[in-house]
Amino acid sequence: MKLEELLYFLSEAKSPSDIVITWGIRESKDTSKAIISLENYENDFLPKEFINVVFSEDNDFYPYFQTKNLFFIDNKILKNMLSSSRDIKIPIDYSVMFDTNYASYIHQFVNDDMSNLNNEVFTSIAILLRENFQYDYHFYLIENSKSINFDENFDINYFKKMHNDLYQNIASLELFKSIDSELFKKEGKIKYTITPNEAENNAEELIKMLFCNELGRDFLKDITFMQKQLTLFLIGVLIINFSSKRNAQKKILELFNFMNEKVGIYFERETIVAYKYFKEPGSLKIFRQIQKKMDTSKLLDIINNISWDFTAPRIMEFFMRVGGEGKFFIPFFLTHDGGLKDVIKLFTVKGVLFEDLYGSIPISSINTQHYFETEKCNVDFDFFFSMENKSQRATRVDKNREVIDEIIIEEINKFINIITN
Repeated sequence: MKLEELLYFLSEAKSPSDIVITWGIRESKDTSKAIISLENYENDFLPKEFINVVFSEDNDFYPYFQTKNLFFIDNKILKNMLSSSRDIKIPIDYSVMFDTNYASYIHQFVNDDMSNLNNEVFTSIAILLRENFQYDYHFYLIENSKSINFDENFDINYFKKMHNDLYQNIASLELFKSIDSELFKKEGKIKYTITPNEAENNAEELIKMLFCNELGRDFLKDITFMQKQLTLFLIGVLIINFSSKRNAQKKILELFNFMNEKVGIYFERETIVAYKYFKEPGSLKIFRQIQKKMDTSKLLDIINNISWDFTAPRIMEFFMRVGGEGKFFIPFFLTHDGGLKDVIKLFTVKGVLFEDLYGSIPISSINTQHYFETEKCNVDFDFFFSMENKSQRATRVDKNREVIDEIIIEEINKFINIITN
């Protein structure tokens, strides 16, 4: 069974048996695994208190999967299922990722500055402490790497001098992590179990590992390139949308051509979002600030910030593949950003397949090809996914690694010309 067929059958799965049969036919490698959501399947894989909070609507916790009914599969699980009638215990780990705003809120909280903490934010922080939920700030660190020049070699002292705000925030996050949650739960009191100096030492070790270490820097460079590719993609979406009054069906054909010739990557999730934007430009909150005759002095910064929102689910998928202490890792987000929530909601994920060769592959709850056919978009998928075009896109990506900044400037100037004339 080809990869495309596996993804299709997993996207159509309605029951555990559908997944088991498909997985058995594929003869997947031992390192392959998948998480698939099923409507009529229940699995208490996480603490009930956590699930109740995350899937309620009165806080800023947000799940990657928009359902708690998840089925987990790999070769070992399949073998155990076929050889035993007992329930199989699967070790599941999870974490709540902070976005940049929440990292800043926690810095304020630790420093007794409550001026910008509205009720929703304060409630979410209190829940985090009271329930002792697992959390991390990987996304915050990754997003803020955009301010760092990785072409320079630097040590911890240089980092602290040039990026003191980031360093202080990390130290505050380390202090926050040390709060005695039991005392807070019983008496509502804040007690740190490490000193500010210890928090700073922890922050320094983390900075050395991620920002001053070759492996960490290479990882951040890869993430940065992906984010820049998404920025280029979004500029292409905006150019196409503002350059004509053609209908959404024609605009999406232009976007497929733009991905082929300029981006070199097929962004499935973002292509569906772009089509919804082409159909109803005013319906996507995240793009509303971009209008004709606007002040363009900070336009690229605005698009860059939107691009980081689109990067968030992909970073979550990366950590689903490599993070956590269990066999499977489920990420959640803590964000007050409506635009980021919209990005995650606009592409409903059915599941994720993990394979060594391809990394993490999100599986849409709808079949993309069928979706565009239903919408009467004449996308030639056979042509787009032909070996010739796949090879052409791979060549384009290699070129973009060297000149992505120049291409972005070239395309943003085209867009500025469109919306200012």
